[in-house]
Amino acid sequence: MNIDLVKQRISNKKSLRFLLAILIVILLFLYLKYFFTTGVFYDDAFLKKQGEYPNIQYIGKAKQGIIQISVKALTNKQDSIDVNFRLPNDINKQYNVSFKDVDYWGYSNLNIKDENGNTVFHGQYIKDSPFLFDENGTPFWEEAGIIVNKEINYNEDYKIFLKSIADFAALANEGIRGEFGYLVLAIIIFALTLIDIKYPLLFFSLNHMFTVKDPEPSDFYISMQQISWVVMPIIGLILLIVAVI
Repeated sequence: MNIDLVKQRISNKKSLRFLLAILIVILLFLYLKYFFTTGVFYDDAFLKKQGEYPNIQYIGKAKQGIIQISVKALTNKQDSIDVNFRLPNDINKQYNVSFKDVDYWGYSNLNIKDENGNTVFHGQYIKDSPFLFDENGTPFWEEAGIIVNKEINYNEDYKIFLKSIADFAALANEGIRGEFGYLVLAIIIFALTLIDIKYPLLFFSLNHMFTVKDPEPSDFYISMQQISWVVMPIIGLILLIVAVI
C-alpha cells in the first residue's frame, strides 16, 4: 500500500491519531521507566536495586539463574557492612567489610572478612580505582573466575572479586540500566525522520540550495525517501532495544 495513502487515511481519522498518540506516550513512559531503573551490573547481568540504605538488595537474572546481593550496614559510620551473595547453583557467600580513615585523596583502609570471621583482605580502597591496594599501596591484582564458552560458570570454583565486594559495600557501582549513547542516537534518528515526513523537501533543498536554483527531487529520490521513512524508525527501535540489553 502507498505510504502517502496510509498517511492520508490516518490524518483523516482523528480518533485513530489520538489512540496512536496515547499508545506512544504509554510505551514511551514504560520504556523510560525501564531505562532509568537503578541498579548494578554484575557478571553481565543487571541487578535491580530494592530498598534503601542501610538495607539494600540487588536482584536480577543471569543465564544460569537468579542473582541476589544484599548490603546491610551495621553502623551509621559505614565501618561495618555485611555483603551477602546468593548466586546460581546455591552459591551463598557472606562477607563483612569495614572502611576506616578516609584520607584527602579518597583512599581508605579496607578490611574484608569472610563468614567465619577470617580476614581475606586488608589494604586500601579507592572508589574509582579498578583494583584494590595492599598495605604498601601496591595495586592488588585478582585472577578472573571460571569462564566456560565465554559464560560465567557458577560452581564450587567460582570466585567473587574482592574489589566487587568492596564496591557493593561502598555503594560505588550503582547506575541506571540504559546506555545514553544509544538513546540519544535513536532520538536523533526519530527527530530527523519526523522532520523529513513533515517537510519532505527540507533536507533536499538544504543540500542543493547553493548549487541549483529551484531544485526538484527525482522519482528515485522520492522513492528512497519514502523507504527511509520505514527503515530509519526500525533502526531507531533497534537502538532503543540495544540501549537496555
